[in-house]
Amino acid sequence: MTNTTYDLCPVTLRAISPDEKGRFASQLANYLAEVRPEARLDVMQRAGQLLNRRDTYVWWLIDQATTVGFSVVLKLPEDRRELSEFTIFPQYRRKGLGQQAAQQVLATHCGHWRMGISRTSHAALSFWGTCLSLLPDIKDLRTGAAFAAEQEKSFTFVVGRS
Repeated sequence: MTNTTYDLCPVTLRAISPDEKGRFASQLANYLAEVRPEARLDVMQRAGQLLNRRDTYVWWLIDQATTVGFSVVLKLPEDRRELSEFTIFPQYRRKGLGQQAAQQVLATHCGHWRMGISRTSHAALSFWGTCLSLLPDIKDLRTGAAFAAEQEKSFTFVVGRS
């Protein structure tokens, strides 16, 4: 993956390179403990898989040179995207960075998106319900059934300018 950076608002995206696997795995472990505490995954293996897949974009979320979170976007068939993982690290939450980062991540690809919301992350459910309704360029926002057993519900939507 290239070291691409997108800069549409104060939070920027920087591709996580495979040589950052240890750092990413550490943050992924913290994230999974929060959203999927029952999951028994080899986090180093999972981080390596995500960083080396051709159908995955893995981003550091950066605010003024500080890494404040990460996101994982999967490319699906028919030019669709899934926001698979997204987190703002706890010490940076409630500062507006999540909405800025979400806008950046979604703006990387116009078109159809989907995302599932973890059953154990009540804050994520509130955040995404509000965030998606406020972001510019979100169309056809729909709430639906979960895609997986560990999820509460899902959102589907289209990102693009009219």
